[in-house]
Amino acid sequence: MAHDDKAAQARALRDALSAFATGVTIITTRGADGEPLGMTASSFNSVSMDPPLILWSVTKTAWSGPAFRDAPHFAVHVLASDQSGLSNTFARPGEDKFSGVDTADNANGVPTLPDAAARFDCRNWAVYEGGDHWIIVGEVLHFERQKREGLVFCNGGYATANPIRPPSTAADEPSGESDVDNMLFYQLSRSYRQMAQQVHAAVIECGLTLPEWRILASLDPSSSRDLPDLAARTFVEPHALPDMLQSLAADDLCSVAVDGDRMTASGTEKGAARVAHLLSMSTALEKTALAGTSDAERDILYTQLKRIIANTNT
Repeated sequence: MAHDDKAAQARALRDALSAFATGVTIITTRGADGEPLGMTASSFNSVSMDPPLILWSVTKTAWSGPAFRDAPHFAVHVLASDQSGLSNTFARPGEDKFSGVDTADNANGVPTLPDAAARFDCRNWAVYEGGDHWIIVGEVLHFERQKREGLVFCNGGYATANPIRPPSTAADEPSGESDVDNMLFYQLSRSYRQMAQQVHAAVIECGLTLPEWRILASLDPSSSRDLPDLAARTFVEPHALPDMLQSLAADDLCSVAVDGDRMTASGTEKGAARVAHLLSMSTALEKTALAGTSDAERDILYTQLKRIIANTNT
């Protein structure tokens, strides 16, 4: 798609890049003054096994960018699925990111964070120019791995990497039951996955991503919501919302207003029509899923699910 407006073109590029799911890392080091430094980065990748090299990139405009470029050593923490809060803390500028975090220095004097899915202690092997970023290559001197599920970032929100089962045939179905079949968690997971596949297909058919669907479903033409409110309702991170809202607004699916640093969004008739269509499709899928279930059984199911949610909301 061609864009005459440079800002719109950059927004469209970021939107396209957001479709690429990445792991989430926190990079730490010490500045020349000995102060601990850390930042969240998704631009992490392996480079070589011999020698063992990894890379990541930092924007040149970042306050700590020059310090990371010049630091002789740094540590890369691959975050676990329950560390999204830590990711958000280290993604924010202008605050004491290490406050309340239990750190320990590694052999290179770099502060390290606990409970990461993996950690790589590196020395600065090379730094390359990369447009508005520096590409930092590190030689892995030591690494640690814990058996923890990794945190994923995609389409503006955090997720976990769950395996996708291809469409099955009758021959693929397991025979008999095992102890797992009697576990509530297994039955909930399987029913969610099977229903979600159908709902997700309907959303895609309407030309939306799942985060965009959640955003539109949270908006109303008669009122507006700010970014923190939308982030809480949609599971989309606040820093990713502006680009997504501007993209939806370009298609007249929502309306965006900016007042200084505050952005608000409201619904449009076109967006409301898209939401109504998807809600109708979702209702039809729900009826299919609950076929053979009485109204009383349905009410009991909803009551039990709400109780499970309340009891496990830690």
